[in-house]
Amino acid sequence: METYYSLLRVSLNASPGEIKRSYLKLAQKYHPDLYLDPKEKIKANEKFSKITEGYRVLSDDKLKEEYDKSLERGMKPKDEAKKTQAKNAFKRAIAFLKQNDPWRAVNLLRIACRYHEQPMYLSYLGLALVYTRQYQREGFEKLELAIKQVMFNPIFYVNIGLAYEHIANKSKALESYYEAINWDENNRAAKKGIERLQTKKKGFLSKLFGGEK
Repeated sequence: METYYSLLRVSLNASPGEIKRSYLKLAQKYHPDLYLDPKEKIKANEKFSKITEGYRVLSDDKLKEEYDKSLERGMKPKDEAKKTQAKNAFKRAIAFLKQNDPWRAVNLLRIACRYHEQPMYLSYLGLALVYTRQYQREGFEKLELAIKQVMFNPIFYVNIGLAYEHIANKSKALESYYEAINWDENNRAAKKGIERLQTKKKGFLSKLFGGEK
């Protein structure tokens, strides 16, 4: 049976330091940026995602305790542990998006969606996928799906607006930003997006986070 321990190639009694060192070694080996061939990059993404998921659990004392108990019972981690893991992965993903690193964000957001399905995670996963350029079709599908699930959340319209802006579809981007305004007339990110498209100024990071705080 594949476990987080076997994925990270450590024993059940491995110390935090051993777990971290093994993770860093494997993460370096399977990082998607090292692979140029599309098929190999996909395989590396999957492997990188799995080992990252394992490390997030085993490096968190509470999640590790829950996971160890689940192994003893022959079960998966409890729902609450999954939700906590998803939340942590989402926060880390947003940080990587701020750093203009969509590949790492995609890996973490896939984990978040796997552990706790919710439209917010799905929407940001879609945005990150579009930013990789390699998975734009899948990205827009997820962005649209998030909107279908919760059509009144302005953040989802801002995200799809950012995605359209990223591929230089100005009309679709503006349409999405105005739709966000319809649901929240004070939405700063949407207003910044409209202003940005009208003036054609500002860079990637200001686009991504709409100049918020």
